[in-house]
Amino acid sequence: MFDALLAGIFAGYAIAVPVGVIAVLIIETGMMGGLRRGFAAGAGAATVDLLFCSLALVVGGLLNQLLAVALVPLQVLSGGILISIGVRGLLSLRASSTRADAATDPRVRGSARELYLRFIALTAINPATILYFLALAIGLPGLGSDPLNAVAFTFGAAGASLSWQLLLGGIGAAAGRILPERAVTATRIVGQMLIIGFGTSIAATALRSVA
Repeated sequence: MFDALLAGIFAGYAIAVPVGVIAVLIIETGMMGGLRRGFAAGAGAATVDLLFCSLALVVGGLLNQLLAVALVPLQVLSGGILISIGVRGLLSLRASSTRADAATDPRVRGSARELYLRFIALTAINPATILYFLALAIGLPGLGSDPLNAVAFTFGAAGASLSWQLLLGGIGAAAGRILPERAVTATRIVGQMLIIGFGTSIAATALRSVA
């Protein structure tokens, strides 16, 4: 069981640590909305990792077949959503010149619960997350046959993911407090351009695969 827990921890960090669009969004949410909203965004992303990990262990190969059929449409949809998020972010930068204005950005308005649910949706349609847990379902099909090992693996993966996502939210909140106004604005511009780049790459790759 301890080996399964360690394997889960490694798996959780493997999906959470690489810098991708979700990481960029969590950091920016912390910068614009503060620690509580940054933590809510991180918790939303970690919740999806927990759910996907559980599904991968429970249904294994069946999950692989089902998601493989829907993967290309999901990639195109995800790419389009990410591009729109990046464009809206750039447009909001033109309308907001201060940190106080940034805190009213539509993407961080509302309660922490609403942000949590928003990041669940964003992470769930992220192709990188889907692909990773498809590979997990294929590579660890027997783990789900032992309930204790499955629970240990899932607990390890979820805990690792949550710790990293909360760290990103905290980093964003700290940066929003410490960095000068121009540095925050420059960071947000870079973040939006990265998001648009991620979205374009995801959609283009999906469309090329069916061309």
